Amino acid sequence: MSVYESLFLLNGLENREKEEIISGFPEPVRFKKNELICSSVTSSFALGFIVSGSAFAVTNNANKVVMKKFLPGMCFGAAALFGGGGKYVSTVAAEQTSEIIFLTEERLTELFKAYPNIAVNYITFLSDKIRFLNEKISVITCQSAEDTVFQYLVSAENHDGYAVLPKSMTLLAKMLGLGRASLYRSLDRLEQNGYIKRENNEIKVIKNEKID
Repeated sequence: MSVYESLFLLNGLENREKEEIISGFPEPVRFKKNELICSSVTSSFALGFIVSGSAFAVTNNANKVVMKKFLPGMCFGAAALFGGGGKYVSTVAAEQTSEIIFLTEERLTELFKAYPNIAVNYITFLSDKIRFLNEKISVITCQSAEDTVFQYLVSAENHDGYAVLPKSMTLLAKMLGLGRASLYRSLDRLEQNGYIKRENNEIKVIKNEKID
């Protein structure tokens, strides 16, 4: 299966339909390592799919906290489309030499009309985003530093059970509104109680629910 066929937009479509749609995709745009792909000052907006390579998103503030890494088949830019205020909410750059296809709002609208399943797939994708953001909000509203750290680690857990962390603990502390000492104390208590396990520079989530 090619990376095009694995795109979530094409879930549930017949092979013939997938071939028709893929044949109409624009040519991939190549970006060099660390080259800027989009930011809050980008003037054209589209849903970007990683065809090869990888990219990462950082916050648009001075801290430049790493928010997410994008691998082949994953996408970015949805928040800028369909009433998104005309700007990207984060800065995305190539982690290595990468190829990316861009689907504009106009092209997506055409696909929604021609293939209703694609519209359903896109709605499902956005619903997943809403659930993810609700989990982030639950982190902010935690009453203790330990709960705040734990909820963040759970929400940042990848498929292998490891939390995807910012580049440094200083950035993580700032992002969570904690002091470094408070962050480290919380991590120590979480590990002592068996909720997480620190392995080199990574943190593995052992339990997904905290019982006080």
